[in-house]
Amino acid sequence: MKPAAGEWYIGIDAGSRWTQISCYHGNLTEPETRSTLAGTELYRIPTAICKRKISGKWCFGEEASRMAETGEGIYVDDLLNRALKKETILLDKEYRAEDLLLVFLRKVLRIALPAKGVEAVTRCVFSVKEVTDELVTLLRHMGKSLGLSSRQLVIQDQRESFYAYAVCQEPELWQYDVVLFSCSGEEIWMKHLVLGKKTRPKIAEVEEVCLGRLPEDVREWDITFAHMVQNAMSGRIVSSVYLIGSGFEGNWMKESLQVICRGKRAFQGKNLYTKGACYAGMLEVHQEEADTVYFCEYKVQEHVFLKVTSGDDTGFYPLLEAGCNRHQIEKKLRILLEGEGTLDLWMQKPGSREAKIESLELPELASSDMERFRLSLSLFSGEEGKLLLNIRDMGWGELLPGSGREWEYEIG
Repeated sequence: MKPAAGEWYIGIDAGSRWTQISCYHGNLTEPETRSTLAGTELYRIPTAICKRKISGKWCFGEEASRMAETGEGIYVDDLLNRALKKETILLDKEYRAEDLLLVFLRKVLRIALPAKGVEAVTRCVFSVKEVTDELVTLLRHMGKSLGLSSRQLVIQDQRESFYAYAVCQEPELWQYDVVLFSCSGEEIWMKHLVLGKKTRPKIAEVEEVCLGRLPEDVREWDITFAHMVQNAMSGRIVSSVYLIGSGFEGNWMKESLQVICRGKRAFQGKNLYTKGACYAGMLEVHQEEADTVYFCEYKVQEHVFLKVTSGDDTGFYPLLEAGCNRHQIEKKLRILLEGEGTLDLWMQKPGSREAKIESLELPELASSDMERFRLSLSLFSGEEGKLLLNIRDMGWGELLPGSGREWEYEIG
């Protein structure tokens, strides 16, 4: 799968210390990670900003680091965490941390935008360590301020970015399980991609676990990591392995690499999550063509349908599709409800032929003499990833205004 003509995807891996950004469009064979210095591979951009003392100009990336070192600027780092904590930062005057984060993100986004600007971006995907309500609220605000519509903006975690990267490679690389090892300090973390075989599309899930810490003596790292890998992959059929993080830099892996490469292909890099975010945006837009669908705690677990009739034909309208992000649900429609004051939702798990019916009672409608009701349905995400359905009786205008009543139900 490749981007269609005119599509442009941006993937931003946003962390407390570092941020990376990539873009993907039809003229590229794979996502391209951008650097603040053209022609270099300095992909890790400090999540920080610097204000020049003389000119008052804001700068970021290598320029910001240089200004801070020479004392020509005032440097502020850890912008994402500070914005989440709603900190106020004193420089030449007081600034809200989220305002400084917005300045930083605007500069980062600019290096990956198409010529026609933000409006021409198909999806801008933020990849973060963990998706929380607070982070979703913050990034939605950032996206809106950057000119991104709710449809353009996607927020996901690094597990989903890993999944998207893996399944957009050659099929033989994810025929069986895929494993990612990461090491940024001395801790070794493993992400394990498992693909179900019983459904079409295949359901993909990523398990994450900390395997432990490397010993203080660097000379023991290789044998320790080799044992970790051997134990973690014992009994699994693994097609490919990815190594990411600064902890794997240097030439200390000898025996561990032999264990990793035994019967499988291995890759090492630094920008998998930002590229994976680009792929995830493309997979969302072209989900109907995809062979896989990703499931995790912030995804809708079941298909939700409305049973509808058109003339003599009866069918099902997809209100929600399994695998979509719970925190990004935003859908409105109008329906005509006939009969008693009950709205039936048909819930079906992927791959299942059975469906359960969830009946939503609309009391005031049930007591009405009318046989047909015009209703407005609004689906949206509430706190803690709850899915809420608002139902409003619209009536039929001035002659038959309806009850004006609203009902709200949690579904899914």
